[in-house]
Amino acid sequence: MRHVIIGSGVAGIAAIESIRSVERGAEIIMLGDDPHGFYSRPGLAYYLTGELSDHALYPKTREDYKKLGFTYRKVRVTKILRDETSLQLDDNSLLTYDRLLLATGAFATPLAVSGATLQGVVKLDHLSDARNILKLAKRGRTAVVVGGGITALELAEGLLARGMDVHYLLRGNRYWSNVLDEQESRIIEARLQVEGITLHFHSELQEIIGRSGKVNSIRLKDGKTLKCDLLAFAIGIQPRVELAREAGLQVDRGILVNEFMQTDDPNIFAAGDVATSIRPDQWALDPRQFVGRRP
Repeated sequence: MRHVIIGSGVAGIAAIESIRSVERGAEIIMLGDDPHGFYSRPGLAYYLTGELSDHALYPKTREDYKKLGFTYRKVRVTKILRDETSLQLDDNSLLTYDRLLLATGAFATPLAVSGATLQGVVKLDHLSDARNILKLAKRGRTAVVVGGGITALELAEGLLARGMDVHYLLRGNRYWSNVLDEQESRIIEARLQVEGITLHFHSELQEIIGRSGKVNSIRLKDGKTLKCDLLAFAIGIQPRVELAREAGLQVDRGILVNEFMQTDDPNIFAAGDVATSIRPDQWALDPRQFVGRRP
């Protein structure tokens, strides 16, 4: 049995560990194009604050990988050929599979405002992003953070830890109102203000203004402007579903899977940020195709 996993994140590694726990002799191949391989994405927040080093982001050793007994190939998959149970790779070669796992993750939702491509507009998607932020975060300069969730909070705290004057834009009258109750929001807001972060309520970004190709200031929808040297955003994520959609798999916001993480193709599974769970009786296709088919 050949198991092929697309994606080198935590979902892919967890899948390898699970497969090895029940199939010692199976062939496992992981495919990924992240230049940094497997590292702790949640750890990037602590990397920004200086609490973790580069080395500490990597939770597994070379010996750990050796014990798992899988092959890693740094390559990009360009197409899933379902009829042939094979993958087309970016070097035009083909790789066959018996079982395929899509663990392609998600990417940060792009910022759709004028000036979004200026130098100094940053996100926290990958290790490369974190390193770029550290390069641009200069003590004594001003940063603006846009977004309403955990990642935006991590960006604000990371930039503050690097000595920047941080301004946090909130569209409503409190932090993360669609998830937290008012008391929870106020506790977080109070903590941020005590730390020295300036909160701007009812504030929406209209435009990022540049000078010589770099961020210089921002304009809000109410017409107000704010000088800044860096704009960090975290406005949501978008699952990487392109391969699945092009292959004709059922896709909504993410790749639709049943309780066994199985797609509507019995040989293809999905896990992690790219997957959306749905009961078999909710499928547009005949749900009986899933009966008894475990990963």
